[in-house]
Amino acid sequence: MAGESSSIGERASEQFTTLAWVLIPVAVGINVVGGTLTNVLRIPIYLDVIGTILLAILAGPLVGVVGGVLTNLVLGVTRSPTIIPFAVVNAAIALVAGYFAMRGWFRIHEGRDYLKLAGVGVCVALVSIVVSLPIVVTLFGGLTGTAPDIVVGAFLAAGFDLVPAVLASQLVIEPIDKISSVVIAYFIAKSVPERYRPSFGQRALARDR
Repeated sequence: MAGESSSIGERASEQFTTLAWVLIPVAVGINVVGGTLTNVLRIPIYLDVIGTILLAILAGPLVGVVGGVLTNLVLGVTRSPTIIPFAVVNAAIALVAGYFAMRGWFRIHEGRDYLKLAGVGVCVALVSIVVSLPIVVTLFGGLTGTAPDIVVGAFLAAGFDLVPAVLASQLVIEPIDKISSVVIAYFIAKSVPERYRPSFGQRALARDR
């Protein structure tokens, strides 16, 4: 246990560098803007985890968790308190994206490698569904006051019961949303000059030599 605690502490100290702390408010801002725009425009996707995934790629999963949780707190204060419980979803997404970053899934060398981004997006979507479904159903009765409620309503109108309607809507929305978010986050990460990337991000995006 002591060794495990030491390992977690070492990873935290490695990931929370000065550059990482600078990136956190930037990533939270990206999440807030993305989430607010889709809600204002009533587009039935979220785009509120791009910054979380970006942090997980550039600085590591633990930094991504901090950015994700802060995002939900900010949106909970500025938009709706119903967003706050979904902080756990944002944290889970950061851990998954950070794991894939550590495993080299964001090292793109040729065209077919972009399929890895889609794979990460699908995995992130599945985790998001598993974690968020109980929250949506038990705390909010299936409707959270966001644009994706339109899709839930459509399935309810088609005769689905509550849980199948929420699940079906998430199976439609989440892969599109999360694959898009992973791809956008990747290209933002690649656009950051290498000297401004934390060491975690330099390794996650490095070309094999």
